Amino acid sequence: MSAIEQINALLSDYEFPLAVLQDVNHRLECCQDESYVGQQLRYLENLVERGFGKMRKSE
Repeated sequence: MSAIEQINALLSDYEFPLAVLQDVNHRLECCQDESYVGQQLRYLENLVERGFGKMRKSE
């Protein structure tokens, strides 16, 4: 699975603060190099690990 696919999976599973979403979106619009996308993925994973991403409730 590519980094962007993993980011999309995280975004569908977790709720993040709006500022985080805007920042990551802006960064990905500016650069789509796979290693940079991987950095953004690690950033989101770290936020989840530290409790800043809340698991979405399953319906």
